[in-house]
Amino acid sequence: MHGSVVLDSSIIAAIFFPEKISMKAIEVAEGNDGTTVDLAYAEVANVAWKRTIHSNSNAETVKTALTDSQAFIKETCRVIPAQDLVAEAFELSCAHRVTVYDALFLAAAARCGIPLVTADVKLYSAAREDVSIQLIR
Repeated sequence: MHGSVVLDSSIIAAIFFPEKISMKAIEVAEGNDGTTVDLAYAEVANVAWKRTIHSNSNAETVKTALTDSQAFIKETCRVIPAQDLVAEAFELSCAHRVTVYDALFLAAAARCGIPLVTADVKLYSAAREDVSIQLIR
């Protein structure tokens, strides 16, 4: 079934930086139209930095994955500016006791009326009662 979902940064990063959930993340991305928040550009770049600095991954391989991830966001996803979601995200962050950064993705899902897909267990646990959210593990 082809639908629409909000992809948070954890899912986009898993597509380009291999981890346990990578294949599931790829399946979700291939099977749905993706929406994300422009914050994903920076958050996925931070994953690349962590891979380079903390995991001693090959810097050129990481740079390639970073370039590919940024192109994926720009060319494949509908990107919502964070500034358009701040008021809603603030309310959601206070209600669910999650960071505003995470709540931006919740706000995008709520605004678009589509599920959020995440690998963040804390975010899922905090918001699953009020926002359509799918956890990939």
